[in-house]
Amino acid sequence: MQRKRKSNFLFSLISLLIISLFYINPSFAKFSEDQLKKLIIPPFSLGEKDPSLPLYALLNSADKQTGYVFQTIDLIKIPGFSGAPINLLVQMDFEGNFIDVKVLEHNEPVFVNGHGSLPLDKFINQYPGLSVAQNIKVQLSTQKAERAKNQIDGVAMATASVRIMNETILAASLQIARKKLKGLNTKPAAIAKANYFEKKTIKDLLNQNLVKIHKFSNKDVQKIFEKTEVSDADEIAASTPEELFSEVILADLSVPTIAKNLLSKETFKETFKHLGKTKVPVLIIANGRHQLLKEDFTPASVPEKITIKQNDLAINMRDTYIDVKLNAENGLTKALRLTPESQAYIFALDRRFGFDPASPWQLHLGVERKKGFFQPKVIEKDLIVTYNLPKRFFDFPEADIRSETESPWAASWRAQSTNLVVLLSFLIGLYALLFWRQSWLAIPKNLKILRPVILAFTLLFIGWYGQAQLSIVTVIALIKTFKASPGFSFLLYDPLSTVLWIAVIFSFFVWGRGTFCGWLCPYGVLQEFSSKLGQFLKVKPIRIKQKLDDQLKYIKYVILFAIIFTSFFAPSYAEIIAEVEPFKTAITLYFWRTWPFMLYAAFWLVLSMFIFKAFCRYACPLGAFLSLGGILRTVNWIPRRKECGSPCQLCNVRCNYQSIKPSGKIDYSECFQCLDCVSIHDDKKTCVPLILESKNTSKVNGESS
Repeated sequence: MQRKRKSNFLFSLISLLIISLFYINPSFAKFSEDQLKKLIIPPFSLGEKDPSLPLYALLNSADKQTGYVFQTIDLIKIPGFSGAPINLLVQMDFEGNFIDVKVLEHNEPVFVNGHGSLPLDKFINQYPGLSVAQNIKVQLSTQKAERAKNQIDGVAMATASVRIMNETILAASLQIARKKLKGLNTKPAAIAKANYFEKKTIKDLLNQNLVKIHKFSNKDVQKIFEKTEVSDADEIAASTPEELFSEVILADLSVPTIAKNLLSKETFKETFKHLGKTKVPVLIIANGRHQLLKEDFTPASVPEKITIKQNDLAINMRDTYIDVKLNAENGLTKALRLTPESQAYIFALDRRFGFDPASPWQLHLGVERKKGFFQPKVIEKDLIVTYNLPKRFFDFPEADIRSETESPWAASWRAQSTNLVVLLSFLIGLYALLFWRQSWLAIPKNLKILRPVILAFTLLFIGWYGQAQLSIVTVIALIKTFKASPGFSFLLYDPLSTVLWIAVIFSFFVWGRGTFCGWLCPYGVLQEFSSKLGQFLKVKPIRIKQKLDDQLKYIKYVILFAIIFTSFFAPSYAEIIAEVEPFKTAITLYFWRTWPFMLYAAFWLVLSMFIFKAFCRYACPLGAFLSLGGILRTVNWIPRRKECGSPCQLCNVRCNYQSIKPSGKIDYSECFQCLDCVSIHDDKKTCVPLILESKNTSKVNGESS
């Protein structure tokens, strides 16, 4: 009776999902031309659509074109923190200056259910008057008096979301700038010849400017500040004008002749291990008293004091967080006058945003001077170094019309190609074991070794490294976009999660929820390891009484229903309820979040030391959704004997998930595929019916003899 009621309850949930698909009209991010016209504020108005690009003419009060209007989603789809791209409306003049920027559509949780729209509007309102050529950067906690002209204030506790918005605005605007603004190169970017190598000494590298060195003295710096209010702010520069201020060393590492002659084997391997074809690594070394980066610089982020420009437009660049070691055989340390105080970094430039390594580019070294103590006067100037390589090191591809129209998600898949191979190999191996070698895997000695290894891979690679923790939020997004297939495209911007979803859907119809919940959920792994820690600490586990356990398991379905209902009828509350999943805190943000979220995620882990995987069993909305697989599965994959449940209760007693009923039947909607019961079933020394059968056989043989 209990099983029948539960099946009816799950069937009702399925019906709710189906009804939602056909009766709820989802909203989508792309705005129509009529909608855009209403958003352009006079004296400006929307003009004709461009015949070749997804943009419109921006008209002034005299109906003359004064710039361009475009939606960012037509040009770049960088996944937001919610997993879906953010759509913004940008108005830009012929000089690349922003006239206006508006948020058209987003689903960023921190603004939907946290801060509200006011801080977001305040952030976006900083763009008018800035230029696409400025390499605009989002600052964290720097005081306004110290802010550089290309910095804008971020939003507390929403750093990830606003930085994604900033990158979206710049990436889309740069595409338009390179196509429409005067004097910009629209040809495909050159690519360094992968198999072309010339053996060079350090002297050759320097003499041929393959490695560029440029010295700036204190006098050079004084010169750029001489007519400003802070000209006398640097006493050292004034007293020792001929002394070194900064010696800058530049090298394009995408060229094998430079990289292999310059870098150690370890650094060379590490540099190209994670960078995809769209990234160009550049080495920047500095000697002298000037610091390239600010003291509070966050590794692997965008630098604030240095900018690389090409054709007067800033290039998207990011620190690679690679430890720089040079080729010891070349005498580089001595030739470059490197000391322990030398600063050496490898930055990645993004080819997708128009960077052409075969054309000249400039390093802009930001130098900041302050004067005064209370609200000091701050002025920043640039020291500039030009870098240019010979054409023989590059291939020059012809224009590819297909590449111009190729969906932006393809770059994400190319960049993740190695990780995808690793993930696919792991999934194929795991599924092969579960499908064809389940009994072998369930052998106690095999399971004891292989299960912790597989779970560790799930936590470290799929979770913390690959950021592929699946969530009920994605399921709701899929339901909302069911009516329009283009809505599914947001999944493609996260290749690892997409592959994992495909694998989970397959297992959903074969085994039920168990494969994901028991093997592929990073937070589930954390709970299982927490339980092991409890055993190590000799914490006495608590086994919930069967009747209460059956009732507690309904909580997750109530939570799932609440999320589904609010997603369609009260979306502003849906993200709040979705925070019942601690996945974002524990996996996506590595527990680096405000204390209530960290305390909540830690609570379930501590509870798992007493009650085995309590969150998964009682509160997980994604688990509730996947438990539908217990009804829809095609295989009863757990072997049973007629003695199971009557009289033998061993599997029931030992099942940590309490998914085996006293009758011996398996509740596949609650089974996590741990294979413990399969181990018992196949073990002649553990399975009670097999032990009794063996004794009876021995007794009969003894009597017959």
